Amino acid sequence: MSISGILVPLDGAGIAASVLPTVASLARPIRTSVHLTAVVDPQKLEIPTLYYQPNVDSSADSDPSKPDSAPLVAPNAQVTEAAANQRIERARVYLGAMASRLQALGIESSYEVFAGDPMTDIVQLARRKRFSLIALSPHSRYAIGRGLGSVTDRVLHSSPIPVLVAPPLSDTPPDSSDLAIQSVIVGLDGSRAAELALGTAAQVAKSCNAQLVLLRAIGGRAGDAAWDIGAERVGRNIEADFRGIAMRYLDEASEQAGMPTTTIVGGEDEVTEILGTAENLPSSLIVLASQGQSGLTKWRLGSVTDRVVRQATRPVIVVPPIMTSRR
Repeated sequence: MSISGILVPLDGAGIAASVLPTVASLARPIRTSVHLTAVVDPQKLEIPTLYYQPNVDSSADSDPSKPDSAPLVAPNAQVTEAAANQRIERARVYLGAMASRLQALGIESSYEVFAGDPMTDIVQLARRKRFSLIALSPHSRYAIGRGLGSVTDRVLHSSPIPVLVAPPLSDTPPDSSDLAIQSVIVGLDGSRAAELALGTAAQVAKSCNAQLVLLRAIGGRAGDAAWDIGAERVGRNIEADFRGIAMRYLDEASEQAGMPTTTIVGGEDEVTEILGTAENLPSSLIVLASQGQSGLTKWRLGSVTDRVVRQATRPVIVVPPIMTSRR
């Protein structure tokens, strides 16, 4: 899969726009365009001064643990057509300002605003205009007391193309030119489904001149399953056998990636190893398939991948299984 266009939905909240530095760090080396969009839900009331303010630094005051306040929705409230049009116009001005920041970095950028339901219209727009990546913040102004914004969660579960979820970088302004991806980490579980992430990861690593790290965790459920399978092999070092199998598997995956790689076999569970490796590597990006399955362990969005997305302090690209039909 080649990243040939990035769709960035923005809801007007500063924390959502904090995805832009990561988007810029991908778009520039890959030489792809960025399309900003705002899907304005005319049925929701909001405080005009809180959202779509183009002169507000979208990263300086954003706390990733505290999503922006949700719009005020009064019982049985109705939004007038004039008020809805004002919100659309504010969103258009805001996106124009954000697009100008990206263009100043040499990134081809465009934008559009329309009324609709962001829960469904973001994915439909990505399908219709054939974008190859959707980029979102894990939090949104609609997320109150939840780990992921409801829109982000819905897009992750329904998108037929990869989704980038980028936590806010508190010390990086949205038009920063200093952010560069130095390491791309791919979590693999020994299955073909998980290997679907290799193509996207390799493209990003090559374009960004970053190291590609292939990671196989053999602790947790995977380790328990290996011991169960080898329980009757008295006198054999099951852990060493499993580690050797994992190393040979990563060597094969390295050939499939088609570029030099660093391989890591971790002794802890998948989530611990992925998050720990990402924290230890500077300016890292995680790439995972939304599904993975082997005889020793299973991955599902909502399990390993979901936990990594919710807990990571590094950007994560989630590659959906439907991508198999696009090869």
